[in-house]
Amino acid sequence: MIDKIERAATTRIGTGVLNRLMRTVFAANPPPMVKGRRLKLFYAAQAAGTRDRSAKGRIHRREHLQPPEFVLFVNDPRLLTQSYARYLEARIRDAEPYSGLPIILTLRPRTETRRN
Repeated sequence: MIDKIERAATTRIGTGVLNRLMRTVFAANPPPMVKGRRLKLFYAAQAAGTRDRSAKGRIHRREHLQPPEFVLFVNDPRLLTQSYARYLEARIRDAEPYSGLPIILTLRPRTETRRN
């Protein structure tokens, strides 16, 4: 069981695959309206986990397993409801089973770019 969790913790979903998955998920079941606005997804990526290394450069694997984290760039993070977050987590698990691990969804607002 521990080896299965360890394999799941080190599994990554490619950015292109993740964005296609999220596009399909959002189209199949759009987010609910919150105060007349809807959550819009611009881009998704799996965050790179940081691992502690010993003095010899080896990775302490089992002691420092990190749950998979997905960063979603959206119009307004406050528009994500708990039920829709659970829905997104379930669809990610359907694509890549992360058994025994929580899935972390981090939402970031799109930053305004200056135009000269």
